Amino acid sequence: MNRTRIAIQGGPASFHDAAARQLCQGNAVESVPHTTFRSLCTALEQGEVDAAVMAIENTLAGSLLPNYTLLQEHGLHVIAEHWLPIDQNLLALPGQNLTEIQTVLSHPVALAQCGAFLQQHPQLQPVETHDTADSARIILEQQLKNTAAIAGKAAATLYGLEVLASNIADSVDNYTRFLLLQRQNPEVAAGADKAILSFRKPLHTSTLTLLLSLLQKHQVELTLLQTLPTTDTRAHLVAELEAAHVEQLQEAIAQVRPLVEDMQVLGMLEKAARPSVATPEKEALATH
Repeated sequence: MNRTRIAIQGGPASFHDAAARQLCQGNAVESVPHTTFRSLCTALEQGEVDAAVMAIENTLAGSLLPNYTLLQEHGLHVIAEHWLPIDQNLLALPGQNLTEIQTVLSHPVALAQCGAFLQQHPQLQPVETHDTADSARIILEQQLKNTAAIAGKAAATLYGLEVLASNIADSVDNYTRFLLLQRQNPEVAAGADKAILSFRKPLHTSTLTLLLSLLQKHQVELTLLQTLPTTDTRAHLVAELEAAHVEQLQEAIAQVRPLVEDMQVLGMLEKAARPSVATPEKEALATH
């Protein structure tokens, strides 16, 4: 059976692994682990894998803006998205007790999501790693006592660890949005109701005001507008647009394109239903 090789950040039983399998339901998936988002993008760009899955937003931590920059730099295309519930748990070797744990391994985002739990247990010293599930693997392979990992329950099952504390994130409303990426620019699906764009930040505020007016005219909702991290003197913006019909998006993009420089359509896709959660106020739109 042919398997779809998908680059992910992290290893088996990671949240990226789970997202890849859910995004490609019905297909045999072979997850190809990578330690960084940049390396997974490079692997896809160079044809080492068939697709890639990359986190782009978390309901607690906000947007992962550097990942939009990677999409732009590597010329990758977003073809689907998926919201995955994130269950953060404290895992350790069987027989360990929470009072014995001194060190906690996990990805920095996972550690940040569990800040309140770590404050409640000041003896726990966080140590950053590149992945949640791989932190669990390290504990098993090195038989690390007095050490725990923050990861999903799937990692506990895979690596034979015990769950010392369940659902320890600061909020139960913890979801991450993942993007499915490919090298080729796909045909726009008839059901596409979302677009992801990047372009140079306009020099004049009036240009951005006109852009927003055009979107409103075509009944296109601007759900994200942020400045991307860059070393250029003129920054790029990333925008996410939503509309009832693909034709509205296409017409709006056609009219906006002459107003900006270096526009890239990073994806035209069907939006995934956003989880109904009590989120903090959205980050302010890019200053202009």
